[in-house]
Amino acid sequence: GGYTQSPGGFGSPAGGQAEKKQRSRSQNIVPCTVSQLLAAEQVDETFRICDVEISQVGTGADPREARETIPPHPPLPPQVTVVGIVRHAEKAPTNILYKVDDMTAAPMDVRQWVDTDEAGGENVVIPPGTYVKVAGHLRSFQNKKSLVAFKIMPLENMNEFTTHILEIVNAHMILRKNLMSASKVPQSFSSTGINDMGGYGGGGSLPLNGLTAHQSQVLNLIKSCHVPEGMSLQDLKQQLPSMSMSTIKQAVEFLSSEGHIYSTVDDDHYKSTDAE
Repeated sequence: GGYTQSPGGFGSPAGGQAEKKQRSRSQNIVPCTVSQLLAAEQVDETFRICDVEISQVGTGADPREARETIPPHPPLPPQVTVVGIVRHAEKAPTNILYKVDDMTAAPMDVRQWVDTDEAGGENVVIPPGTYVKVAGHLRSFQNKKSLVAFKIMPLENMNEFTTHILEIVNAHMILRKNLMSASKVPQSFSSTGINDMGGYGGGGSLPLNGLTAHQSQVLNLIKSCHVPEGMSLQDLKQQLPSMSMSTIKQAVEFLSSEGHIYSTVDDDHYKSTDAE
């Protein structure tokens, strides 16, 4: 909470404090289904799923009116991601309106603002029938929920769709567990460190593409090792002094069981299955 917003649902760039809060929210990217977003409960100035804050509420004037009075800058950092198929696309001078369907509910309106001064990739309309991943924040106007998209990317293959569904299940299972252990005290997703669509900020204890931060660190180090026998547990410990050996072993055991790495000369040396 505490993030200031203009009536149109855009973040107010009012001074250093607001900028700091905006940056602190940029890592909060939560995989969701359309049905979850439509069912999200509005509590004060936030949307919540199972008592967990997923987005600030954008209310009041239509953003097209707000754009005339607010200095141009990007919308709020992405708060949620959805994956679905574009059913309809309609281009206007300042925005593109999509209807995105993930088959969990009726297609959802997704609006992407375009820079009228630049002929960039954001100005290209993605045709209906294309599967896309949308990162944006939830808003409500006249009691109708929609997404304001920060980024819309066509899927490279359908594995991304499957991965997104698994990330939804995993993230919300962990959040429900965290809420129970915290005696159901309402919390923000920022405290749990959800991260997705790499490049939007740091991760916490929640999985990134199915891996926790510790597992990702271990896997990246093993991938970077090009000696024939691979990387040893002792090498990993030297490279990760802040991580306990038991945590490293647990990560290695998980990565091995999931097929990311394999043992070489003995049970202490591992190579990545992606290694050439």
